[in-house]
Amino acid sequence: MSKSNLATQEPERVAYWKSLLKIQAPVCVTLAQRTMPVDRLMNLSPGVILQFDKSCDSPLSLEIDGQQVADCEVVKSGDRFGVKISQIIEKPEDWVPLISAKKAALSRK
Repeated sequence: MSKSNLATQEPERVAYWKSLLKIQAPVCVTLAQRTMPVDRLMNLSPGVILQFDKSCDSPLSLEIDGQQVADCEVVKSGDRFGVKISQIIEKPEDWVPLISAKKAALSRK
């Protein structure tokens, strides 16, 4: 029996996975980032222009809970603005293989 069939036959498991989809996480769109000394930040005043090393045509970074998930671009939606996803960023999984207790016991013999 496949895992997907097993999951759909257990109402508690289905309810659990559906509940995960309702979790809210902070979404952030970043235009550019820059590091500067605190004393310079303290001297900023209205009208000061901060320049960044990023081009105006460069994609924006869409982050969910601090992790970049996509590149996007600004679009106008009526009298508001939004972002259009241009590329999904796929990160390699950080899986660590674990040896089951049974295999570990067998390997000790």
